[in-house]
Amino acid sequence: MFVNFTRKSLLAVFLSSMVFTAVAEDKKEDAKDEEKKKETLTEILEKKDAFEGFVDIYRDKKDGSGLVVFDESQLDTPFLYFVSTVDGAVAAGTFRGQFRGSRLIEFRRNYDRIEVVSKTPRFYFDPESAVSRAADANISEAILVSTKIEHEDEGKIAIDLSALFANEDLHRVAPMPSDNPQAEKRRFKPGKLSKDKTAISEVKNFPENTHVVVRYVYENSTPKVGGGAEISDARYTTLQVQHAFIKAPENNFQPRRDDARIGYFSQQFDDLTSDQTANYRDVINRWNLEKKDPSAEVSDPVEPIVWWIENTTPVEWRETIINATLAWNTSFEKAGISNAIQVKIQPDDAEWSADDVRYNVLRWTSSPRPPFGGYGPSISHPLTGQIIGSDIMLEYSFMKGRWIASEMFTDGYNALESSLHGDERMLCSLGHELNLGLMFGQYAGLADGMGKIEEDKLLRQSMSYLILHEVGHTLGLNHNMMASQLHGHDEAHDASITQGILAGSVMDYPSVNYAPVGKEQGDFYTEKPGPYDDWAILYGYSQALDDPEAEEKRLTAILNRSAEPELAFGNDADDMRSAGRHVDPRINIFDMSGEAVDYAQDRFELIKHMAGKLKDKTLVDGRSHNDLAVGVNVLFGEFARQASVVSRYIGGVYLNRAFVGQEGYTQPLTPVPESEQNKAMNTLMSFVFAPDAIEEMEPLFAYIQRQRRGFSGWGRDESPRLHDMLLGAQKNVLDHVLHPNVLIRLTDTTLYGNTFTAEKMMGRLTDAIFKADIKGDVNSYRRNLQVEYVDRLIAMSGLMKESKYDNFAQAASTYELGRVLDMVKKSRGNQATKIHKSFLRGKIQKAFYKG
Repeated sequence: MFVNFTRKSLLAVFLSSMVFTAVAEDKKEDAKDEEKKKETLTEILEKKDAFEGFVDIYRDKKDGSGLVVFDESQLDTPFLYFVSTVDGAVAAGTFRGQFRGSRLIEFRRNYDRIEVVSKTPRFYFDPESAVSRAADANISEAILVSTKIEHEDEGKIAIDLSALFANEDLHRVAPMPSDNPQAEKRRFKPGKLSKDKTAISEVKNFPENTHVVVRYVYENSTPKVGGGAEISDARYTTLQVQHAFIKAPENNFQPRRDDARIGYFSQQFDDLTSDQTANYRDVINRWNLEKKDPSAEVSDPVEPIVWWIENTTPVEWRETIINATLAWNTSFEKAGISNAIQVKIQPDDAEWSADDVRYNVLRWTSSPRPPFGGYGPSISHPLTGQIIGSDIMLEYSFMKGRWIASEMFTDGYNALESSLHGDERMLCSLGHELNLGLMFGQYAGLADGMGKIEEDKLLRQSMSYLILHEVGHTLGLNHNMMASQLHGHDEAHDASITQGILAGSVMDYPSVNYAPVGKEQGDFYTEKPGPYDDWAILYGYSQALDDPEAEEKRLTAILNRSAEPELAFGNDADDMRSAGRHVDPRINIFDMSGEAVDYAQDRFELIKHMAGKLKDKTLVDGRSHNDLAVGVNVLFGEFARQASVVSRYIGGVYLNRAFVGQEGYTQPLTPVPESEQNKAMNTLMSFVFAPDAIEEMEPLFAYIQRQRRGFSGWGRDESPRLHDMLLGAQKNVLDHVLHPNVLIRLTDTTLYGNTFTAEKMMGRLTDAIFKADIKGDVNSYRRNLQVEYVDRLIAMSGLMKESKYDNFAQAASTYELGRVLDMVKKSRGNQATKIHKSFLRGKIQKAFYKG
């Protein structure tokens, strides 16, 4: 008994001791916490690395954790939030230098929490209107972040650094899923954000800017689509993104209204108290350029636009880049501002980075998979349109022969879609198009034995045009796809007429102006701002008058010149690069001159001429056939692009955006004359649908072999898919001329002047595809085309299943099916032709029988 009692006593004592110790330890911890609580924010921050500036940031010296500290006066004050990519991966939807977006945000307090709120400045209410008292009705602001206040002392508020940036609350970094199920299957998916691996990489602070660079790491343990050689391991993708807080400018900047007749990027505002049908109060994006001497006709600015050439720029290109950038000063001088733009070169030992928002930088990269050739975004204040900063990203591949299309056209891929790089068309893709034009010019020059002087001119003018175009974007100008209408197709090749200006604007995507067979070479590209550019800069940057009424009259007088031919304007919203997309064939890419169909005819002849010489010029002892393979693809890509340009004149409508009463005003919608539509159809018949459309290329077909590299050809049929190649170009044409929009437009426009009806067009199209060889042998190209056409007619007619076409198109397609059936009833020609005609008869008869 004594032993047991002793053991119990000892156990009780031991437990009591444990409890006492635990309580003591808790008291010690409470004391430490109390001591911490007594520690002021200033004392806490003294122990951390300080990054002071617009918004102060402090980081722990050991683990990198940090605090964002701001003054109470910064609460409820809007400032600009801007996101850009420091380094990315094209497969993951982002790339170095990409401007990802900007918005107005505010820090707001909600008891013991700080909320980051995205403002919605789109809507305007006249303060004199009673309804303005309900200005906040049914407008949703976004609470991007809500985080607990960590410390507060003497008007200073501290929140956790990671809670603000080490997530995707402020900005979604990973690419959004595609709406297209097939595209979504092919898309590289980085996976989910890794909280453990994502980290704050760098903090850079300045008096009016705060930059935080975050390394975002995504994990996908079972990737189904690889991201390419540039992705080290498809399971782990790293993207470096910079978040920037920028103080709103405080100056005398006066917003300038936007207008439909001119092409500036803009900030859009809807006046919800207006009684106008177009209740717009939009303002253009432009720099704050003020004259030093307002009384002088021409004066230097108070602060010029300063461009830095990044030290990554090849030294041999710098002079051309400087000259092209400074060429815009001639437009500014006509607007009353001299030396508006300055150019400097970033020293190799510069301590600042091109990612610094305070610097406007012309930057160069050489990416494994170039996302563009050139890209010129800018940051603008959402309330005023004032441009705050800009960069121009340029890819080294632009000036080199590296083939940039993901697939070659001879593999049977769509020539136009390959060259336009899918979703990347949303960016300025001029660099890609110039690369294709440059390569066409180089191969044409190779075939013709171009001299060194002309070759240097081609390279220089290509580079100059790219820089002029991208700088134009950074000045606020959007695309002008109508500018190439300036000269006739003969005048465009006469350098004494063009004098370095081939188009009304450098904001177009023109075809390379290579001389037709037998003509002397003129300018390849425009190399200085055109008349439209001068006019646009005059509107955007000329000094405002103090009297608002007089200023409005002055701006209206400038805009009322819009109907002058050299000031023609139409941007991406109007252009016809996609089938059935818009109406005016003059607003397009890859065209050149105000006689684009005639120009295209010359280009088709040039392609035939080049094809006959290409083999001898590209096959060199000791080298593979890769140069020839690329050359054939370059030629055929240009063939497809010109076919597309010509097709757009069928069913086209010329636009005139002049306002009522101004000089040059006409009806705004004028159908393309029947003579021009017939010329387009004749051109397609002679060069695109003809039995001998690519006959001159046939001697090259057995030599179109890419240079093998390891197992790069695994699973690929090495022989080129030549029938698919030609059919792809022909389908691009059919996609347009048989588009539901085009066919109903052909019918609708007969009510206001069109005489080339849908029925006429369909009849001519059937003739173009069948008449040339219906009484003899039908070659394999034409058999392919004819089957494609009959399949489309059957789908259009509604005989087999419900049609998406209008009643007139259904009737016309059914009639054309009957015509084709009559044409193929007689089994003339060789055995392949007889089989083909029997096949077509069966298709059509089945459709009629079921119908």
